[in-house]
Amino acid sequence: MSTALIIVIVIVVAVLLVLALRAARKRRAQRELERQRLSERAGGHRNEADVHASKAQEHEEAAREAAERAERERKIAQRHGEKADDLEQKL
Repeated sequence: MSTALIIVIVIVVAVLLVLALRAARKRRAQRELERQRLSERAGGHRNEADVHASKAQEHEEAAREAAERAERERKIAQRHGEKADDLEQKL
């Protein structure tokens, strides 16, 4: 092989290596941007999930209060029914 051919091969290999390194850096940068974008989306979803969890807890508390109120009303109605039965028996 001639010296010129060896130099050309070395230069071509060096250029290919440089291009491969640039492509790898570009892919790495793109992956990092995608990771950041997904992280931001995940953060938004987490915030939204927190809001929904908070609303669900508020609704749960309201439902529990309504159930307690309904139970009190049921007991009152039962007592009134018993009083009505007692009054009917006395008549």
